[in-house]
Amino acid sequence: MRAFNDLPLPWQRVFELEWSSVCNGSRAIAAVITDENGSIISEARNCTGERLVPNPKTAHAENAAVAALDTAVYPELWKYRLYAGLEPCIMCMGTIVMGGIRHIEIGARDNYGGAMGLIDTFAFASSKNIEIIWRDNEFGDIQRAFQTVRELLYCSDKQKLERIIGDFSQLNACGVEAAQKLEREGMFRSRPLTELAAQEVYDRIAEAVDLSR
Repeated sequence: MRAFNDLPLPWQRVFELEWSSVCNGSRAIAAVITDENGSIISEARNCTGERLVPNPKTAHAENAAVAALDTAVYPELWKYRLYAGLEPCIMCMGTIVMGGIRHIEIGARDNYGGAMGLIDTFAFASSKNIEIIWRDNEFGDIQRAFQTVRELLYCSDKQKLERIIGDFSQLNACGVEAAQKLEREGMFRSRPLTELAAQEVYDRIAEAVDLSR
C-alpha cells in the first residue's frame, strides 16, 4: 500500500481533514473540490460531533464543501472534481447534483448510507451525466480504518459499536482490523490525538493493512 506522501495531493488533504474531524469528535469523513488544473478550491470536513451550526446533524463534508465553493471566483462548475472519502449520503448527493459538480472520486463505498446509486433513478440528476470514479480497496481500507478509529475512541455503546464495525467490515475488513490493532497497541491513547499528524496515522494504518492481507 502506498505511503501518504505518494498519494495525490487532494487525497492527502482529504485524510488530513478526516483526522482533524476525529480529533474534534466528529466523523472521519471529508471532501475537497479541485479546479480543472487540480488545485484545491474548496474543502470541508464532517462536523456532526461539534456545535458549529444549530443542527450539527447536517454538518456533512460534501454538503459544506459545495456550499463553500465561491462561484463568483470559480464559475465553471462542470470542470471541477469533488474528492469524497466516503460515498456521499442522500443529502450530500443532492447537494452535489444541484451544486453543479459533475466529476466525483470516492474512496470507499457505503452500502448502508451511500446514495450515489440514486442518481440514475431521477431524470434530472441522470441528465447531468455525472462522472463517478470509485477508488480501489486501498483507499476504502484506509477510509474505513479512519472511521473505525473514531468509533473506537468515542462510541461508548458497545452494541452500537459492534453494529458499526460490522457494517464497515463488510467491504473493508482489512482496514477495520488495522485500526483495531493500532488501538489495542495504544497508539491513539498514549498521547493527545492532536499530537498525532494525519500522515503518521495514515502510514501506520497502511502498514497494518498490508500485514493483515
